[in-house]
Amino acid sequence: MDLSARNSGRTASNLHAYTPRVSTRIESETGAEQTVPQEQLLPDIATRQDILTLVETFYTKAFHDDLIGHIFTDVVHMDLAAHLPIMADFWQTVLFKAGLYKRNALKIHFDIHAKEPLTLEHFNRWLQLWTRTVDELFAGEKAEMAKVQAHQIAGSINRRVTGRPASQYSTISLRTEALTAEAQRPEQLPAAD
Repeated sequence: MDLSARNSGRTASNLHAYTPRVSTRIESETGAEQTVPQEQLLPDIATRQDILTLVETFYTKAFHDDLIGHIFTDVVHMDLAAHLPIMADFWQTVLFKAGLYKRNALKIHFDIHAKEPLTLEHFNRWLQLWTRTVDELFAGEKAEMAKVQAHQIAGSINRRVTGRPASQYSTISLRTEALTAEAQRPEQLPAAD
């Protein structure tokens, strides 16, 4: 399965590009190195327990990270035990369309940003930890989806909290003079037959 087609490597807001990891070099029983597809080494994300394992492992790392740990512990005073089921609902909804997450993730990040500005460096570190954690624990279609979706979501939230549109694609806009000229033009009626 060619997973590289899932993501062009372009990310929003200068977030580090996501590159799918599809194989690993390992030493065989004879001592020779060989390339093994990732799916043969690790299970894919398949159950809520898998998601709980992923988010618990990730947040344990994030809480102790030098760059972003203080945001969880000192800024928002997050209770990890209470937060894990919420994040499991979020990722179960993202990966399996379970419809369990009912909160407003964007508002939560706006509130955090008001207390401590969330920088591009923070988002990139979050993504680095998330991607490494997924890669350590899982491989397969849902694992790749978890990484791709994380990049898309982080890019969107980063753009929104910094006052830019959520989409990574710029919209084409008319200059003010063109809008004024358009407004002053008489309305064109369809020709009568």
